[in-house]
Amino acid sequence: MSDAGPQSEIVRKNVAAVVEMQRKEAAGRTVQDRLAAAMTAFSGSMAFVYIHAVWFGLWVLLNIGILRIPYLTQFDPYPFGLLTLVVSLEAIFLSTFVLIAQNNLSALSERRAELDLHVNLLAEQKTAKVLELLDHIARQLDTMHGQFNYTPDPETEALKLSPEPDEVLTVMEEVAKGLAPATDDLRRLRHACLQDHHHRRAFDAT
Repeated sequence: MSDAGPQSEIVRKNVAAVVEMQRKEAAGRTVQDRLAAAMTAFSGSMAFVYIHAVWFGLWVLLNIGILRIPYLTQFDPYPFGLLTLVVSLEAIFLSTFVLIAQNNLSALSERRAELDLHVNLLAEQKTAKVLELLDHIARQLDTMHGQFNYTPDPETEALKLSPEPDEVLTVMEEVAKGLAPATDDLRRLRHACLQDHHHRRAFDAT
């Protein structure tokens, strides 16, 4: 129960950061983008369906003579050419509004995906650094006391290293194209990371 306060504060900060990001994104939209989003939201609602059902029903009843209103009855007789024209124009504009809204959502999704990528890369680098520190502590304790029977693990050595994003993308592309088995590419990636780590150690030592 003692951790509930700090955890709640962390959750509040995270939620506040997300809300602030959404607020900035909403404030950055132009009038055209807001109009397109509003029209898209309205066209996807049941109110839009009800309005068109009443509209089409009255239009048909007036023009087939069942509903008679002076100066309005049969202004667009069957096969309702004017109605077809109006509905076609409406469909053109609605499809344009939907495409604009989809483009805005796609751009927003790309920005959020890029943010997720940066956060994931940072988390992976932090995890690799933690593994490196733990391995260093274990080696130091084993050297000092000689009671741990510590033996280096090749997998731990590989996981301690954070591969470059372009190396991971290269492996993914080669596996997707079937140029090499996934296990071979993973071994090659780990070997490249180990070599890079050794080069860095040698450089730091000089």
